[in-house]
Amino acid sequence: MTHILEFRDMLKRFYAQYEMFVLALFKFVLVLICMLLVKKHIGYMDKLQTTSVILAVSFLSAFLPFGLVILILSIIILANIYALSMPLAGVVLGIMLVMFILYYRFTPKEAITVVLVPMMFYLKIPYIIPIVVGLVATPVAIVAVAFGTITYYMIYIISTNAAIINNMETDTPLKQINYYVSMLVENKEMYFIISIFTVIILIVYLIKRMSVNNAWTTAIIVGGSFELVGFIVLGMMMNSKPSVVSVVIGTIVSIVLSIIIQFFIFSLDYSRTEHTQFEDDDYYYYVKAVPKINVTAPQINVKRINAKREKKVKEKTKEKKK
Repeated sequence: MTHILEFRDMLKRFYAQYEMFVLALFKFVLVLICMLLVKKHIGYMDKLQTTSVILAVSFLSAFLPFGLVILILSIIILANIYALSMPLAGVVLGIMLVMFILYYRFTPKEAITVVLVPMMFYLKIPYIIPIVVGLVATPVAIVAVAFGTITYYMIYIISTNAAIINNMETDTPLKQINYYVSMLVENKEMYFIISIFTVIILIVYLIKRMSVNNAWTTAIIVGGSFELVGFIVLGMMMNSKPSVVSVVIGTIVSIVLSIIIQFFIFSLDYSRTEHTQFEDDDYYYYVKAVPKINVTAPQINVKRINAKREKKVKEKTKEKKK
């Protein structure tokens, strides 16, 4: 356990010293994965799918704030949809503009969440999103999670119905728009998932703020359990994938990853909990203090075994110079 704590502290010191480079690398990898997912699912514009363009966009995004990263990824998504259908691109643009306006109004600091949510859906572990958001953010982040979920379904509906949309080329653009909007607006699964995520974020957030031992771990386990039940019920109601087995595996993986994240950002030693109380003119205070788990980095001392011999050699050298 001591070695793990030392490794954690080493990573924290490394991040504090090289924060700019670590964040740049993180954004590069994040955008690279997003670009590859866009290429796989809605890569309708060939010019944007070349390796050079993908790497160039990823490299450029590494040095930009997350708000601009979202803008760049949105433009790329719109360009690919435009290559498939111009009317659909107009609809998606309108929805994105509404989300951007509300996003900058409510959750401007949660830009990364909007990107991570659809990515986690495609990586088959969306269950981790509400748990981690409940741990590290406030309930306002529900807006960002909802927008990320809507973005995923906007892309998912287009990628799974591209053949039908192509067959509508001879019809009026209004028919394509009506078909897509009805598929999105009437998507009960999307609304159910947004509701599940909202409830889980609130549960995790409220439990982790409680003054009880192992509040964060309890919040992760309780939130994961409610999420497991929610997605199983969703599967039964919609009679669709993911299967119960994949939901169970995904939830367990999400809980484990959340506990690892908690270990690195919020690790307390409840065995050394202290209680104190004091008062002022207006209030009487009861304080519970729980120390963080910290390990002092080992000091490396170099011991010279032949120190006396080295001293004699130095004295002889001085005598010869004289």
